Amino acid sequence: MEANWINQKDINRQKWDELVQQTPEASIYSLSFYLDATGIDWEAYIAEDYSFAIPVGVVKKGGVSRVYPPLFQRYIEPIGEVSLIDWDTFEKSLLKRYSKGDLHSKNAILPNVSSTVHIHQALNKEQFKLKTQAKRMIKHFEQTDYEIREENINTNELSLLIAKELSKKLPLYASKDVQYLFEVVKAAEKNGYVYKVGVYSGEILKGGLIGLKFNNTLLYLKGTAEEELQQEGAMYALMNHFINYGLSQGCSIDFGGSRVKGIQFFNQRFNGIDVEYYNYSWDHSPIWFKILFSLYSKIKKQ
Repeated sequence: MEANWINQKDINRQKWDELVQQTPEASIYSLSFYLDATGIDWEAYIAEDYSFAIPVGVVKKGGVSRVYPPLFQRYIEPIGEVSLIDWDTFEKSLLKRYSKGDLHSKNAILPNVSSTVHIHQALNKEQFKLKTQAKRMIKHFEQTDYEIREENINTNELSLLIAKELSKKLPLYASKDVQYLFEVVKAAEKNGYVYKVGVYSGEILKGGLIGLKFNNTLLYLKGTAEEELQQEGAMYALMNHFINYGLSQGCSIDFGGSRVKGIQFFNQRFNGIDVEYYNYSWDHSPIWFKILFSLYSKIKKQ
């Protein structure tokens, strides 16, 4: 089946989302609203009859378009009739169109490009088990006066609180890039995918989690609590509530895409199981672009 690269502005959103809905185990990352909210721009390798597609985040700098992993999007994935995809043809087309790339993929999709393996954690009802530390922290939280609620949580207030608290340790959340998170949450709520849970002191919101429910999966997007509540076990109690809600809805739990060891340890206190995904990188860009990109990267880190 012939396929072509199409920029997102020319993609039929209804056909695209129908293709995602028809794909077993497709993630919310592939829905058009999510790609729109997180990507600077995106394009897709699409079969002429829309039988399959593969999206990639793209950005253009110095006149050179490259593939990049958008913030808050763990990976891309092929959708539709995946068995129809000629992976060698796709790879040749990808490398010809984009001379430089950093592509995170749910599956092993590039046969001749070297990759590294990353992990995230997930679990289903049979795998869920509270480890000793989680039990202890949840019990400690239950002895406090704080309350966990699902009702009447202002999404914007929770999003701003999460960004404020996370910015104390992670500069990203104090930068303009946090807007991508706000856009994802706003669009997801508009489309009916948001699940949220908050922790309160009286009527004052002190923390909470935001999740996205799609295709029998509850994805943990972001969350935190004020420092004093974390010491009281609030994050363990919130995540336990989050997991139990998802399992009660027939969902598996996806803990999100963090590669921070401390967060992975936290996920494992609920018996989160490691799941692999792939990072492909290539650079066949002109020498002048490599020099400019290197300088830009150094300046950005300062």
